Amino acid sequence: MSNFEKRLAEFESKVQSAVGEIEKAKSAGIVGGATSFSNRSNSDEQRLLASFGCSNVKQLLEVNVAHPRFAHVNDNLKSAVMQLKKDMDIARMSAQIFGGQPQDRGDEDRAAHVKGVLETPFARMVDLKARLKSFSSTVASDGDEWVPTAISASYIEEYELEKKLAAAFREIPMSSNPFELPVQYGVTKARLIGEGAAATDANFGTEKIQFSAPKLVEYYLLPEELNEDSAPAILELARQDVLSAQLRAVEDAIINGDTTGTHMDSDTTAASSNRKAWKGLRKLALAASSTVSFSGAGVTKTGLDAMRKLMGKYGTNPKELAWVVGPSAYAQLLNIDEVATVEKFGPQATILSGALAVFRGIPIVVSEFIREDVNASGVYDGSVVNRTVLHLANVRRFYLGRRRPIRVKVQQDARAEYDRWQLVSYQRVDFKGHKQAGETYAGGETSAERSSVLGINILA
Repeated sequence: MSNFEKRLAEFESKVQSAVGEIEKAKSAGIVGGATSFSNRSNSDEQRLLASFGCSNVKQLLEVNVAHPRFAHVNDNLKSAVMQLKKDMDIARMSAQIFGGQPQDRGDEDRAAHVKGVLETPFARMVDLKARLKSFSSTVASDGDEWVPTAISASYIEEYELEKKLAAAFREIPMSSNPFELPVQYGVTKARLIGEGAAATDANFGTEKIQFSAPKLVEYYLLPEELNEDSAPAILELARQDVLSAQLRAVEDAIINGDTTGTHMDSDTTAASSNRKAWKGLRKLALAASSTVSFSGAGVTKTGLDAMRKLMGKYGTNPKELAWVVGPSAYAQLLNIDEVATVEKFGPQATILSGALAVFRGIPIVVSEFIREDVNASGVYDGSVVNRTVLHLANVRRFYLGRRRPIRVKVQQDARAEYDRWQLVSYQRVDFKGHKQAGETYAGGETSAERSSVLGINILA
């Protein structure tokens, strides 16, 4: 046999082997036909499943699309998942209100077992059943086996995808309430020792951060005149409102919270105020005397640099820091040459959700909840109301403890005479950080940490 014939025989053998492997793949459903891998991988639905590491639509509806591990996923894909979750929610609520389906249970964490959710007029209008089947899912019994579970897990993603300041802090899942997070303070240094001498021991300090998550609640009253034609629009509006209320409450409390007997701001008196949920960045800085005065003038580079200097070692790494400012201070910051706006610092715009610019390499986050009606000391007294504040925080030194993610349920008003429905949102969350200057550790030592610094007496 010639060399050519040998090579031809080897080639034919490889071809036959490849054909055999393809046939095996076909029989396993990996390639070939309408369910081929190539067809599935090129569809929008399979792109979504692959992007979030899911094997079916149920997993996709339960996934937290805002989790850091999905930071690389395109925003359009995230929005597509969120839209699917929103449509599922509205269809489910419509089934409960107009279809006589079971209502959510008393425990706000548990969604009712709603059957026929995919047969509501809204579900048919947005073609939910076909959309779910396009994921190669079996929609048995209209999906009632898994829809309640998926819906129950879907709310926190909407919240996390949109939040700004809260996204800067590490989130700690709370397996109990209260929940204790062990932390270390102080470090040791190796010591000289003579030859043959016994070494002396030295221990670093240990401390714990205790989270005790209060409950935040909001509800939306659905009017008596609610009818099936207008229901989708009203339910979508109500759903967004009760979710946004949770977002606003947390961000406001992170900035303006105070749990002392009398709130630092004289206009915060209601016991139910979200500003009494925990001690926020402003209160922590004021209590530790971690403040820098701008002397009644506007925002200056000198003042900003003084704030960072006051932080000491906690202000050295710009990747751990964030400026938190209100609209007035932000407008003043834009007049400083060293401030780079979004279009100038490009990809870094994604360092923080809501970051609009950087100064000294530190992202600037604008929050509507920075007060612009405080006095020179940085608190509201109703007398001097033309000053504002700004924050510099080491976001790695504070944590959001989450005992219960956001849950939304629909229920009838218990008072029958009102003949109306309520859409209610709940969550249990806490905000805590390392002890600030002047606070005492469990071992008796006094903290010198300044990881929350406040700029005060800034002309608004």
